[in-house]
Amino acid sequence: MNFEYETSRLKLTVLNESYADCVLRFYTDGRDVFDAIEPVKPANYYTAEFQRANLQNEFNAFINGAYMRYFWFSKEKPGQIIGTASFSNILRSAYRSCHLGYKLLPEFHKLGYALEAVSRLVTAIFEEEHMHRIEAYTLPDNISSISLLTRLGFEFECTARSVIMLKGGFTDHNRYVMINPKD
Repeated sequence: MNFEYETSRLKLTVLNESYADCVLRFYTDGRDVFDAIEPVKPANYYTAEFQRANLQNEFNAFINGAYMRYFWFSKEKPGQIIGTASFSNILRSAYRSCHLGYKLLPEFHKLGYALEAVSRLVTAIFEEEHMHRIEAYTLPDNISSISLLTRLGFEFECTARSVIMLKGGFTDHNRYVMINPKD
């Protein structure tokens, strides 16, 4: 995978630790929305030091092909991160599969940015990393995420019972899957 991709309105970029302050601002700006649908974070998560170390780990994992996170910058606001998408649990050889995760600042919801970014990155991971299967989990009541996944061509596969620990304990999530159309 490349370090950067462009779409008509976005730059999708792998970042290193020098962007810790910018990344911290993104997570802080979206904290109310993100924390409601994500696992509990470490106490020091909202610090530049944590983000610097995390970015360094993510960058190294990207180099090794084990994890890929792209931050989205609007070409209209090039200094501000508006969203991110990652590919995790990357399995090669016979599996050729991974998990997709994404988030977008609330002020940019329903403007097509997530569709634009995730579509470009899904195409890249299929074509360049030769993935066969991408899985995405979403809470059953997250209508926006379900809509995005189905618009991208993901199909509902099942409800995974008690699969992800959120604040209230383990929760059910719907699993959506996309198979590489060229396989």
